Amino acid sequence: MNSSRYPGCGVAALFFCLLLVIVAHGCSGPPPPVPPAKERAMSWNKRGLQAVQRGDNDGAILAFEESLRVNRSIEDFDGIAVSLINLARVRRQKGELAVAKERIEEALRIVSPGNPVFPEMSFEKAKVELALGNLPDAKEWAQKAVPAESRSYSGRMQNLLSQIFLLEGKPGEALALAEAALESNRIFGNRAEEANSLRLIGDIALAEGDPQGAETRYLSALEINKELAESGKIATDLRSLGAAAFARGETARAVGFYERAVAVSQGANMSAEAEAALSELNRIKETLSH
Repeated sequence: MNSSRYPGCGVAALFFCLLLVIVAHGCSGPPPPVPPAKERAMSWNKRGLQAVQRGDNDGAILAFEESLRVNRSIEDFDGIAVSLINLARVRRQKGELAVAKERIEEALRIVSPGNPVFPEMSFEKAKVELALGNLPDAKEWAQKAVPAESRSYSGRMQNLLSQIFLLEGKPGEALALAEAALESNRIFGNRAEEANSLRLIGDIALAEGDPQGAETRYLSALEINKELAESGKIATDLRSLGAAAFARGETARAVGFYERAVAVSQGANMSAEAEAALSELNRIKETLSH
């Protein structure tokens, strides 16, 4: 997908932009008028994405289901696939992994390699398998998602594969991919994924026994995520900084970072994230009492 052709196509608007690509796919010159039914499906898809941006996952599911219904009524298989991928993503983010897997498997049955939807479908399939703990399957699909040539979405796909390599205990491969992802994200101006790349490189440094190098990367990621006002990512960065500080023996700084992570998570009503930060904070405080 050419980001300059569709200005403003960030991660949140990805699938609306992807639909525009599909509608114009194979056309030379100005694209033909979009039939009313396709317009309705795209409109529902856009509403779903707007609901995701508001944090209204239930509203997003309703909108994506309606988009799916309209696309099925006209046998628009690409549109069906996009709706299914969107539904799989929201269900996964809600922790409804069985339903997410059902939806992405439906998409797999109608999307072939070479289709504009295939990389995104493979990416979401990898994310679902990773969430289910199926590392080999996650790796297989993440590798299919990474494009052979540089694309505006390359960095996001490379970040995922880098994360999987790190989980496999292959820090060298993970670092090479994360650095390639960082370069790609900077070229295409994807600030959110740039921050993810930086955090990944920090995670690799921490795993390799370099907490100072990790902290430098985490601070850079935090700066970007604060600029983007991404509460969830800010909380993750602060917890990472806490881990790096603790690894350096700087317990007081570690406590400060975890306390900030708790405050951010609670302020954003992210109970699971707040509990994770509190658990780490209590663990550190227990070491101080011994």
